[in-house]
Amino acid sequence: MREVEITEPLVRAMRIYRRVARHDLDQGTRRELARHIRGLAEQGVRDPGRLTVCGLSYLRQLERQRTPERSS
Repeated sequence: MREVEITEPLVRAMRIYRRVARHDLDQGTRRELARHIRGLAEQGVRDPGRLTVCGLSYLRQLERQRTPERSS
């Protein structure tokens, strides 16, 4: 999949995440997201909607990994 073809799902995932999380992604996270979506596209995922959803799931996974669990 060409770079241009991942642009739409990448931008859409970042926009949705920004609205839900109420903060922007840092440059490193944006790069990781782009790599993830590009990797899926190279594996044959072609549907832009599916790429967007997978991107959002990936961001959620990253957020969980980076957020320390609180002790009760």
